Amino acid sequence: MTAPGRPGGGPYHAHTSARASLYPGRTVHPSARLLPAVCLAAACAAAHPRPARVSPPRLARWHGVVTFEARHPTPQGASSALEVRPARRVELQALGAAGEVLGHGWTDNDGRFSMEAPPGALELAVLAHALWNGHDVAVSSDRLGRGVHTLRRPLGPPGAAMVVAATDDAPGGPAGAFHILDTLLRGVDAAGAWTHQTLPPLWAYWGRGVTDRWSYYRGERPAHSGRFAIELLGGSQGRQRTTDTDEHDEAIILHEVGHFVFDRLSTNSSAGGMHPGTSLLDPGLAWEEGRATWFGTAVRGSPLYQDTIGIEPEGRLRVDRNLEATADGPRGNGSEASVSQVLWELADGADGLPDTDHDGVALGPAAILEAMMAERAQPGAYPCLEDFLQLLVQRGAVDQPSLAHLLAVAGQPDSLRTTAGGAGVGGGGTAWPLDLALPGRAEGKVDGLTDPAPSGGRARPENGLDAERVYRVHLATRARLVARLLIAGSGLPSEHTDLDLEVRSDRADLVAASRGSTDHELVSRVVDAGYYMVYVRDGGTGNRAGFTLDVTATPVP
Repeated sequence: MTAPGRPGGGPYHAHTSARASLYPGRTVHPSARLLPAVCLAAACAAAHPRPARVSPPRLARWHGVVTFEARHPTPQGASSALEVRPARRVELQALGAAGEVLGHGWTDNDGRFSMEAPPGALELAVLAHALWNGHDVAVSSDRLGRGVHTLRRPLGPPGAAMVVAATDDAPGGPAGAFHILDTLLRGVDAAGAWTHQTLPPLWAYWGRGVTDRWSYYRGERPAHSGRFAIELLGGSQGRQRTTDTDEHDEAIILHEVGHFVFDRLSTNSSAGGMHPGTSLLDPGLAWEEGRATWFGTAVRGSPLYQDTIGIEPEGRLRVDRNLEATADGPRGNGSEASVSQVLWELADGADGLPDTDHDGVALGPAAILEAMMAERAQPGAYPCLEDFLQLLVQRGAVDQPSLAHLLAVAGQPDSLRTTAGGAGVGGGGTAWPLDLALPGRAEGKVDGLTDPAPSGGRARPENGLDAERVYRVHLATRARLVARLLIAGSGLPSEHTDLDLEVRSDRADLVAASRGSTDHELVSRVVDAGYYMVYVRDGGTGNRAGFTLDVTATPVP
C-alpha cells in the first residue's frame, strides 16, 4: 500500500529519523506509535476487498479454407473454364448479430484458417485485404478506398470445417476482387524480394459496372494518405461476357503494379497520354509503359503479355504479345514494345525466366531493378531506353559487345546502338532529353502532322517522338526560370503551326505551361534549385513548324 499524505505515494518506511524528509511539510510527533505493517495490510484489505476473479469468456474455434475462381486468357477472351485457387493471406472477421467484430484472423498461403471467437458469433466476413511480408494490399469498389470487397457466409457449428468460395458468377463477381487481390500480393511480394524494399500500402479500385473508364495507376490516393491506388476496368454492368474487364487479366494488373513499384523506387519521365503501338512515342512515355509491361511478365515468369475482352467464345484478345518475339510496328527509343522486349531479353535466362532465343545475356529481374533504383540517385535522371542501356554498360552489368548482340537477336534497330549524334550504347549520352546550358538557345522543328512520321510509324500529334522536343536545364539555386518560344509561323491551328510550351520537374510533374495560338509562347516561374524539362510540343491537332527557344534563369532570394 502507499503512504497516505505523500505526493505520488510510495512504500511506507518505519524509520522515525527519516519522517521529516519523507513527508515534507508534515510534523510527526517522536512518540507517535507505528502500527505493524501486517496490521496496516489487514486494515487495507478489509477496507478494499479484492474483486472476485472473472473467468475469461469461453471461445469457440472455426476452421476451413477460402478459395476464389480465376480465369486465364484464350484467343477468344477470358476462359470459360474456371480454376479454383486459395485466397492467400486474406483478412477474416467473426461477426455478431449486430455486425460487431468478435474475432479476427488470416488465411495462410493455402487459404486455410483457424479462428477463435465467442460462441455467439454468427457470420464469417472474408475481406479483400491481405498482409504479407510487410506488404499491405486491398481491393475496393469505392473511389477513395473506403472499405473493401467483402464476402459473408454464416458460421456453422464450431469445429465443423468450412469451405468459403468466391465465385465469378455471383452478384458483383467476388471472385474478381480476390483474383485482383492475389495478383497485387504476388506483384508487391516479387518486387520486395528483388529489391529488399517494403512498399507502402497499395489498393485497387475495381467493381463490375463501376470502373468502366480504363486501367491505370492513380498515384497516392487519397492525397497525403500514404496509400497508393490503381484503377482496373470492371466492364459494363451485366456485360462481363462481351466488354473489357481486367479482374482476370493478370498481365494488366501487374502492369499497373509495375507503375506503382517504379514510382516509389525509381524515376518517372512520362508526361502521360495514350500510347498506341503504331507510333513512336515520347521516349519517356515509351520507357514507363514498356518497363511496366516487362514487370508484369517478369512477375509471372512468362514472356506472354495478353489482355482479354469478354469471355470465350464471345470475347477476344485486345493485346497478344510475346516478348521473346519482335513486335510489329516501329521500334527504337520511342517504342514501348522495344522497351518491354529489350528488358525481357536482358533479364531472361535467370531466376526462372525462360530464354528461347538464346540472346546471351541473363541478368535477372533483381539486377534490372537494382539499376533502375540506382538511376534515381543520379542528378537530373530522366530515363529513356537508350539512357538505361548506357547505364547498364557504365555499371558493368553487361559489356557493349554482348548488348549489341542481344539487340541484334531481338531485331532492334541500329538507332539503339548508335544515335545520330554519335552517342549510343556506352557512348556517354543520348539525344533525349537534350541538355541545354543556361542561358541557352535551341533551334529545332516539331512535326506532328506528317504521316507516316519522319522517324517512323503513324503520326502522333499528342505525344509522338517527332511531335515534341525536350530540353533539360539545371538551376544551381532558386531562380526565376523564363522560357521564350518563337514559332516560325502564325501559331494558328488552322495553319498547322500551333506549338505549346511546358516546364516539368525531373519527375515529369507539370510546373508551368503556355498553350496559346500565336507565334510565341512564354513561361515565367520562380522555381527551386534542381533539374527541369522544357517541352516544345505540337498543340495536339497535327502541326509542323520550326522554332527558336530561349531559356534564362535569374537567381532570386
